[in-house]
Amino acid sequence: MSTYRTWEDFDDSAPAGETARPSLAGDANANAIAGLGAPAELVDLLRRKEQLEQQLRQFADGVQTPDDARRAKCFPVKVHTKETRIEERRLRRRDEQLALIAQRSLEQAHQARVRAEAERQARARQLEASRLARTEAESRDQAQREALEDATLKRRRDLEQEQARDHARQQAARVLRAELVAAGRRDERAAEDARLAAEREALLRRWEAEVAAALARWHRQQEQERVALERSEQGRRDALTRRAAGARAARIEEERLEMAQRAADRRLRMERNARTREEQRAFDARRDSAASDGR
Repeated sequence: MSTYRTWEDFDDSAPAGETARPSLAGDANANAIAGLGAPAELVDLLRRKEQLEQQLRQFADGVQTPDDARRAKCFPVKVHTKETRIEERRLRRRDEQLALIAQRSLEQAHQARVRAEAERQARARQLEASRLARTEAESRDQAQREALEDATLKRRRDLEQEQARDHARQQAARVLRAELVAAGRRDERAAEDARLAAEREALLRRWEAEVAAALARWHRQQEQERVALERSEQGRRDALTRRAAGARAARIEEERLEMAQRAADRRLRMERNARTREEQRAFDARRDSAASDGR
């Protein structure tokens, strides 16, 4: 049932033609009576009677008078029936449901943005902690290398000082022995020449043996120090290799976390798009149902 009037309802050309005929017929009857010599009041009453009968016929047929048609055109008013009021309430409930669905969608989108921001901040904090840990590890390694180099230099200086002290003691012993030999030679120069020569030869051999032993000890110490340095260098290289492997593992883990985050974001977008399509299909179904109910 139509609730609004269209331009066809206000097209009064056909009704005007139809209602004009009774009006003309009434005027003809009144003119005929007036021609018979009837009083003017009687003629006016007949004309008024015909006009009233014409209005009654128009009201019975549902035809509007020119004044009513003009007022209807000037003041269009919605005509309510039981069906239109039911339809209006149904449409109002549908609008409220759509507004509620839109509000829930906005809230879910806001919650998703908040969760994504929290996850991004957590990843940033994790990356910052990893960077600080790597910086700390590098600082510790640098301090250990410096401490190892300082200890090596200190051992080398101590060894050189010990060797210098041994050489000074040996030199002092040689000087003391020479003084003793000189004193003995002064006392017994003539008688002790051969013995002093033998002793000098023995001393020289012993000194050479001591020098050879000292050189051998020095060579052994140098070899031990070289082996220790090589071992420490090998340990440092192993530590650097392990740290590089750990850094590579950390980078791989970071890349894996980033890929997992991207996959989660992609799944979230797909779920949101699917939810939007479902809501759109539900909305289209409700709109089609409302349109079919309206028809």
